[in-house]
Amino acid sequence: MQHYIKNMNNKILKHFVFCLSLFFLSFLFFSDVEASSLSSRLSGRILLQVESKGEAYYVNPTDLKRYYLGRPDDAFKIMRSFGLGATNVDINNFLKNGARANLSGKILLQVQDKGQAYYVNPLNLRLYYLGRPADAFSVMRQLGLGIKNYDLSLIPVGDLGVVSNSSGSTVKPGEKLVLFSWKYKNKQYSLEQIFSDNLYNSYKNSDKNYYYPANNPPENLREEYYNIFLTQKSGDDSIEKLISGLRSIADKEGFSDDEFVEFVLALVQYLPYDFSKKSTDAQNFPYETLYTGTGICSDTTFLSVLILRKLGYGAAVFDYPDAKHSAAAVLCSGNSSYGSGYCFAETTNYFPIGVFPSSIGTGQAEGSTSSWGSLFSGSNLGQVEILQKTGGKSYSGISNTINKVNSIIKMQENLVEKGNELKSLQNQLNLIKTQLDQILAQAETYKQSNDWTNYNLKVEEYNSKAEEYNSVLANYRLKLDVYNFDVVLFNQTVKDFYQN
Repeated sequence: MQHYIKNMNNKILKHFVFCLSLFFLSFLFFSDVEASSLSSRLSGRILLQVESKGEAYYVNPTDLKRYYLGRPDDAFKIMRSFGLGATNVDINNFLKNGARANLSGKILLQVQDKGQAYYVNPLNLRLYYLGRPADAFSVMRQLGLGIKNYDLSLIPVGDLGVVSNSSGSTVKPGEKLVLFSWKYKNKQYSLEQIFSDNLYNSYKNSDKNYYYPANNPPENLREEYYNIFLTQKSGDDSIEKLISGLRSIADKEGFSDDEFVEFVLALVQYLPYDFSKKSTDAQNFPYETLYTGTGICSDTTFLSVLILRKLGYGAAVFDYPDAKHSAAAVLCSGNSSYGSGYCFAETTNYFPIGVFPSSIGTGQAEGSTSSWGSLFSGSNLGQVEILQKTGGKSYSGISNTINKVNSIIKMQENLVEKGNELKSLQNQLNLIKTQLDQILAQAETYKQSNDWTNYNLKVEEYNSKAEEYNSVLANYRLKLDVYNFDVVLFNQTVKDFYQN
């Protein structure tokens, strides 16, 4: 985004000493601690069972139970199970300044990038990159706190097969708890949902091919092929449950119908892009996308279209063969995309409905504010094909988005105008400064020749010119303050528009 800018052969011995020191630390720390408060006091900590073989446990801040880290793969699994989504801006800020206190002991997933994971050390709120399974295992043990067997026994044991979520629901064996984290109107939201392993595998192992008689091909092959992925299996109520959870949040926030559509699509837009997926891999059913919490453009497009249909809105798929990209579209009133009656809705990254990305990187949409006037044009994506069109309710928030963009354009034009005015004043100041230097030089010449009459005249001329300089300078400083204020306002408005 374009913004304006303002003026670690002694390893065994070392390990023994480390564990020994932790042993005494734990003895001093845990004696006289009430069992009922032990879990809460150790929330988010990595515990090392020093009276045994140094087994490591993680105390989950959500349910205050301990989870056995075991092998590197076990540690990595826990990391993914309890990860909390965070944006690039948040992660970068936390890496620089430390995380917020309410994130102590949490595991953060960088949802806008490749899902990189970080552990927030409760001792200093600093982020530690977990990386691969071996890295996650190493970091967790490195930051471990020694604990005696008796004290450890006071902390309830958790099982990844039976995890209690923040809403009190229980995840049973054969189920998976997925945490969705996203932003809307620059406010962070999260929602947990339980998914069935069996239903996921059923979708995953489904035949994802479309068959038709050789002598009777369909009128539009892709139209029929897309129907496969927009059809739910019996017993799949995942979309309905998702909408219900989102509706509960929206009702508390007082969102309008248009805002609710934007709010729901924002959740999909914040799903991490699946960079590991190959172009030859089959598309995902919406259930697969929700279960894995990731996808590529076609996956998130199918999910968005199905959600829109469940909400009662008209929806469609915008296909771009030239760019090898697809996006969702919602039936809209007012200025629709391509005059189609539908408004473009990018699903691989956050964009307001109706706003097109400036480019498609390695499959994921990217934005730019270099030309605000072209935000509603998809010409850079090439020819569009509109498929899976359905009728229903219309989204009318596009006019509000257009007004926001027009306002930003006016703010930008105003900054350019004020910037030019500042340059003109700066040039005027430079000119007067040159004149002052010349008068001063002439006065010095008269002084050296004892021509006090002309010297005094030059002093008067210098003082008069200095008053002019100070007047222009005062005006320049006043306009500079106004310009800098407008720059801050413009940058914040752009930040809010793209939720950066």
